[in-house]
Amino acid sequence: MEKLPIIELAELNKSITTRDSFQDIFSIVDFDGSSEIGESDAPEHYVPMRLDVLLMVLALEGTTELRLDYIPYTIGPNCFVTIMPTHTLQLSRISKDFKGRLIIASREFLDGCNPGNNRTHSVANYMEIRKNPCTELEPEETAKLESCIRVIREKMKERTHFFQKEVVQNAFIGFLLEVANIFMSKKDRLVKPTLSRKEELFEQFLQLLFEHCKEQHVVTFYAEKLFITPQYLSLILKELTGKSANKWIDDALIVEAKILLKAPQATVQQVADILHFSDQSTFGKFFKKHMGISPMEYRKS
Repeated sequence: MEKLPIIELAELNKSITTRDSFQDIFSIVDFDGSSEIGESDAPEHYVPMRLDVLLMVLALEGTTELRLDYIPYTIGPNCFVTIMPTHTLQLSRISKDFKGRLIIASREFLDGCNPGNNRTHSVANYMEIRKNPCTELEPEETAKLESCIRVIREKMKERTHFFQKEVVQNAFIGFLLEVANIFMSKKDRLVKPTLSRKEELFEQFLQLLFEHCKEQHVVTFYAEKLFITPQYLSLILKELTGKSANKWIDDALIVEAKILLKAPQATVQQVADILHFSDQSTFGKFFKKHMGISPMEYRKS
C-alpha cells in the first residue's frame, strides 16, 4: 500500500494563519481561495495525503476540485464535504473565488463528543458517509449550518466559562445533529454502502473490539475470531483506516481508561484491574505513553 504523509492538526494550524481555535484541538476557518493554501492551480502542487483529523467543508462560493480515495469530486456553492482520517485526500484545484467554512476536529476533541447513541456510530453509517463524502445542500440548509457554526464560534470565545470545553463540544454535537438531519432527508439519493469483504471484516473487528477491548489486548485474539492471520487483519485496518490493529486496540483502551478515570469512585488500581493490566504500574506507563500524563494527572485535569 502507498505510504502517504499524515497531516496532523498542529501542521494544519501552522499553515492557516486566520482561524478560531480552541486549545489547538478544534478550529474553524474562513477559507478563501486566494489565500496561501489555494495559490497554485497546478495539479503537481498537491500530493496525496491523509489527515489525522476530521475535516468538514461548507462551500459557499467558487469551486474546488479534489480526489477522495482517488475518486474525483467538483465542489461548488452549497456543498458540504466530510473528509475523514480514513480518506486519501488530494487537492486538484482551488479557484481564486472559492470561499467556505472549514471545521477541523482532532481525535482528542472528538473523544468527548460521543452523544451516547450507538446508532450514530454504526459502521453502516460510517461507510455511508465515507462513500458519500460530498452532499449538495439547499440554500436554506447551508444557512442553517452557517448559523450552527456561528454558535460554536461564540462558545469558543467564552474563555472564562468554567465548562468551556464541554460547552463547545455540545455546540459541535448540535451542529452534527443538524448535519445528520439533512443527510436523513437526502438518504434516498445516497449511494448504499455495500460492504466489500474487507469492510465486512472491519465491521466485525469493531464489534469484537467494543465487546472485548477491556480484557483482550492482543491482535491474535481478534484475528482468530475472524479466522484470518494477525498480519492480514492489520493490513486491512491500515488500508481502510490508516491505523494498525495494535493502534485500534490501544485507542479503544485509552477511551475506556479515560471514562473510568473520570468516575470518582474508581481508584487507579481498580481501573487497571477492570482493563486487565497486570498491575497499576504497567497501566500507568501505558496511559502516559499515549496521553503524555499519568492517570492521576488526567483525573485532576
